[in-house]
Amino acid sequence: MRDLAHFQPRWMSFALCLVAASLPLLISQHPNFMNLAILVGIYYSVCIGLSLIFGIGGQLSLAQAAFYGIGAYTSALLSTKLGLPVFLSFAAAAVASGVIGWVLAAPILRLRTVYLAMATLAFGEILVTLIRENREITGGSTGIINLPTPTLGAFSFDTPVRYYYLVWTFALLAAWIAHNIIKSRVGAGLRAISDSEIGAASCGVDVVRYKTWMFVLGAIFAGVAGALYVHYLSFISPDSYSANFSILMVMILAIGGRTSLIGAFLGAVIVTTLPVALAGYDAYSPLLFSILFLAAVMFLPDGIAGAARSSLIDTGWSRKWRSGKEFNQ
Repeated sequence: MRDLAHFQPRWMSFALCLVAASLPLLISQHPNFMNLAILVGIYYSVCIGLSLIFGIGGQLSLAQAAFYGIGAYTSALLSTKLGLPVFLSFAAAAVASGVIGWVLAAPILRLRTVYLAMATLAFGEILVTLIRENREITGGSTGIINLPTPTLGAFSFDTPVRYYYLVWTFALLAAWIAHNIIKSRVGAGLRAISDSEIGAASCGVDVVRYKTWMFVLGAIFAGVAGALYVHYLSFISPDSYSANFSILMVMILAIGGRTSLIGAFLGAVIVTTLPVALAGYDAYSPLLFSILFLAAVMFLPDGIAGAARSSLIDTGWSRKWRSGKEFNQ
């Protein structure tokens, strides 16, 4: 017998797809809201990869900002310097991020816990320094402007509504891939690695291969998201790829729930919209973010999604529903 907990991901996934598809019908007349919805989709795409690496696999990587930047600069340089179509630049961004992630995985995934976090953070800072110093190629701190708009034949993603659907098509595709991985044998292996790498290896889990796969996949998701971001803004600079961005992604997972794709979505919504709600209190925004993060870590170890799931399962009507199903069977 399947209880309510098994049905929640399907209903939540359906609800997320429905909301993503219908949202422009409600907010298309409000450019600021459309901008927020696009940013939520981009941040969600990055956090899906981090959820696999950190939330499921237990590897605290702070390299997502670096892969976000690699994908962004790859797409920006190919589309402006070489004149490649933007969608080919997107594909190149995915390949470049994935290859660099694969090369980096061999030495860096030997580390664990805080040592892995510091090594991946250092990698991101090295990348930002290289971008700033190679002014002839990357434009340095000034960046690159007038990035082209993605087009498919005569159709151009040149309006916020069209770009919203492009971003969320990728976000939902990434979520679908991640969901299938989590429910598969690979997902079970990642959870075993998170509990104990030695125990997982003794049970036949190829620890190095699984960790490398997830690291590379997370890099690809972040790279494409970075490319989507810069072509939406039509501008790129290294300031967007600092350590603060990686910390922000970890904060999203901590608030929403690091072991849940729905949690990553909820965290992305909260972290993206909160600065807008606090627009008149810029001086207090970092303080409120810190309080929210600490509260989530202390009182919601599984994030908002975990707390909501536990509440639904523990309610009297859900227990009654399960009892009725058991009686009928």
